[in-house]
Parts: sequence; C-alpha cells; structure tokens
Amino acid sequence: MSHEWMMEVLDRGEWIELAMAGKDGWPYTVPLNYGFGDDFIIIHCAKEGKKIDLLKENNKVAFNVTVDEEIIRNEEDPTKFTMKYKSVSGRGIAEFIEDNTAKREALEIMMEHYRGPKGPITEEKISVTAVIKIRITEMTGKVNRHPKPE
Repeated sequence: MSHEWMMEVLDRGEWIELAMAGKDGWPYTVPLNYGFGDDFIIIHCAKEGKKIDLLKENNKVAFNVTVDEEIIRNEEDPTKFTMKYKSVSGRGIAEFIEDNTAKREALEIMMEHYRGPKGPITEEKISVTAVIKIRITEMTGKVNRHPKPE
C-alpha cells in the first residue's frame, strides 16, 4: 500500500495496539491513544507502570491500527465466514521525550489526531506525563475483502 494510503488509515484509526517485550522476551500488547506524523507515532502514559518498565528494557516495538472492521457471516459455510478490514502494521524505536516544550508539542499532535483542544495543558500535567515518540522503521498496509486501492 502507498504511504498516503497508510497515513489515511492512521488518521482514521481510533486507537493503536502497541506490542512490547522486556528482557524476558515475553510479548505485551496494549491499546493506546496516539498521534502521528510522516515517520513517527506519539503515545503518552503515566511515568510509572509496565509499559514504562518494558520500554526502558527494550525500546523496539511493533504496532497495529485497524479501521473498517466488519464480520462477514456465512452460517452454511465456515470457510466463507471472514472479516473485512484495512490495517497498518509496523515496527519502530521508542524514545522518551524529556523536554517539556517537546512534550507539549507531541501532546498537541495527539490532540490534532482526535480533533480535540490543544490546550491549555499545565506544566504540572506535563511534568507527570510520560510522552514517547516511536520512530517508525518499517510499515505496511493490508486490505482484506475491501476494494483494493489503486
């Protein structure tokens, strides 16, 4: 799929599934709000917790955003029981944003994605929020049973 097509799916997505793994190798996946740009994704969370611990151990992540999901039912033939969807999957490197000005800009990118208010965000809120930028290293798109884009 084209980069433009994948950006449209990211724009229409309501949440992102982020996959991480710590030193023990066990995967952990969590749905999150997000924002994005041409080659990055922004997420935020509390400064403590499992996501933070895992990302500090291993900053390599995978992600998926899916839109236009629909179950296609066929009660007579289970081989024709399927799902329609459009999705973007990828991998990237997660980096913590520490500078409060950069954090504010990243959070505004998230709010832009949801067409929400960009402010005010107090310094207190910014100081207790972890903001993470995922530099996309690989991304691909898939369409299942929708008309294929040109």
